[in-house]
Amino acid sequence: MIVTRNRCADLQTTCRRLVELQPQPKEVLICADGCTDGSVKMIKAEFPQFQLIENATALGSVAARHRLLTTATGDIVVSLDDDSYPADNDFFSKLPDAFAAHPEAAVITFPELRNGGISAPATISRSLSGHYVSAYPNCAAAMRRDVYLKTGGYPGFFFHGYEEPDYALQCYAAGYAVWFEPSLTIRHHQAAANRSPFRFHQSNARNEIWSVWLRCPWPWLPLVSLFRIWRQFRYACTEGWTWALQEPLWWAAALPGIRSCWRSRRPLPWQIYFAWMRLARNPIYTVSDLRAKFSASGQ
Repeated sequence: MIVTRNRCADLQTTCRRLVELQPQPKEVLICADGCTDGSVKMIKAEFPQFQLIENATALGSVAARHRLLTTATGDIVVSLDDDSYPADNDFFSKLPDAFAAHPEAAVITFPELRNGGISAPATISRSLSGHYVSAYPNCAAAMRRDVYLKTGGYPGFFFHGYEEPDYALQCYAAGYAVWFEPSLTIRHHQAAANRSPFRFHQSNARNEIWSVWLRCPWPWLPLVSLFRIWRQFRYACTEGWTWALQEPLWWAAALPGIRSCWRSRRPLPWQIYFAWMRLARNPIYTVSDLRAKFSASGQ
């Protein structure tokens, strides 16, 4: 599945790469989310075998991906950006083996090879051992569709950003996990069009607070909220005082969504929530350790 918005040239490159893979995926689903740059015309003309869904008005990448996940028919759905694609020609022959080796994984995520041969994040390389992680990027992941459908899935009102950590948390709470598999690589070109680090920071920070209000139990909710706000402010300061001085913009943007969060609130046991928070800095490498930590958390 691919969500795109006004990046026709990058989407075309990705689609051309997909048709070169052997074996081919069962289906390719593309959501053109409010595209006005000819992306729809290009897909219809050059890749009519792909299933195209059009949103006349942009609904955001989160709602668009939710729509694609509910539309897909395959057991495993590979999530890509319009500027990312598998680096290995036999990606789809190897992927089932990865899921067979990790039946506990609701999501498997892969290293991103970015421009200049840089791996993302910086600590990732093909030699790094596989491990369980607290989040994943939608540009480089594969998901069990049945797990997605029986969990809460992505909150559509997030629009863009932070849906992956929020869903990873839901997976751990439901008895599943997110596995990082270093043997398969995704090439991610990171197109410049429609990509603003500042705007992404603001929406991601807003959605992180919304996720806290959706999942974090009392009495920890206020403390975790303050911690997340402080952490985002600290990050903004590393980008310069221009970013830091504009942090109140996303605080104000978050307030109207608190009501939606409260209506949809499904708090998780604190033990599970805290174990998931620790996973970001303390990865788990074996399924026995995973079960030990999360079983001790009431799972």
